[in-house]
Amino acid sequence: MEHEQYLALEKEKKAQTRKLYLTFAAIAVVLILIKMVFITRSAIPTWGVRLVAVGIYVAIWAIVIDQLYKRWKAINYLGELNPIQRFMMRLYRNKLATFGLFIVLFISVIAIFASEIAIYERRYNSDWKEYSMMPPSREHPFGTVSSGEDLFSLICYGSQISLVLGLSVEFVVVVIGITLGVISGYYGGWIDKLINYFTDVIMSFPFLILVIVLVGALRANPALNDQIVDFGKTVGMDSHLLMVFVALSVFGWPGVFRQVRGQVLSIKERDYIAAAKVVGASRSSILFRHTAINTLGPVIVVATLGIAGVILTEAGLSFLGFGADITTPSWGRLLSEGNSFVTQPKYLYLAVFPGLALFFTILGFTTLGDGVRDAIDPRLKL
Repeated sequence: MEHEQYLALEKEKKAQTRKLYLTFAAIAVVLILIKMVFITRSAIPTWGVRLVAVGIYVAIWAIVIDQLYKRWKAINYLGELNPIQRFMMRLYRNKLATFGLFIVLFISVIAIFASEIAIYERRYNSDWKEYSMMPPSREHPFGTVSSGEDLFSLICYGSQISLVLGLSVEFVVVVIGITLGVISGYYGGWIDKLINYFTDVIMSFPFLILVIVLVGALRANPALNDQIVDFGKTVGMDSHLLMVFVALSVFGWPGVFRQVRGQVLSIKERDYIAAAKVVGASRSSILFRHTAINTLGPVIVVATLGIAGVILTEAGLSFLGFGADITTPSWGRLLSEGNSFVTQPKYLYLAVFPGLALFFTILGFTTLGDGVRDAIDPRLKL
């Protein structure tokens, strides 16, 4: 009788949780539509009013997520600590990681609302040339660059490039690393040796040199370069950044692979894997539902730190001329332009502001990654 009541209670919890997820999805769609229609440059032409609107919009999202979380907690973890609470309590113990989380959230808001937060549009106007190299002022808080564009606006648009590239590259890297790591660690034998040999070959070369060589090879091949340019126009992305994305994805997975393989070598010997085999679970189920899913903790830490590495590498490549096109507001490209005037004090702002944006973004993801690593460490007890 008690078992039947327990099953009925669990069924009710699942039904309420499913309903809660659908409610969140519906609210999210409505809020996104509101942003697309009402919080735009055309709908709100005044910059100050747009900032207020963005602040209210972000606050509404925070309230919605908080209320839905409280509802989820009441359904599934009434009167007890839930995994999210335990994770956040451990994360908040690390003050530097909390600061990093704040920076990451701040940069994320700027990237999401870049077109609204930026003072001027991204579309270049030739008339702006007369405002070239103006120092910071009320109209241009960070000054202007040689083309006359507002530096503050360019940094806002550049945050989109850095964040999207960092997240997309790490997503591809994690998928490749987990897939190869699970296959290599679980099967062993010649498959493990072959994948490890290929990984050792990649890791034996300096990472930045490999990326530069691949980007250079893609640019040097006219037919392939034209295809990438056409694809970049289709997806609305700078073709040079698309080459950087390909290069970072191709050579960025060995770290995740090594982490996952080490975890799988331990996981495959555990009792629940043997039990899954006994009950007749399929091989794909054992590989991904029982093995790969249990490697995600360390992978999240590696990926969080990896985002900072991707952003820094892209900035370095753009600084060296192997990254973003001259018309793309990459932070690295802005730093490269500012470097030409770094010896002239009155133009120092050209390098300082993009450098600070890059510095704080890297600091945020790095400290957050360290905090996440400590928060998910099972040896830490509340």
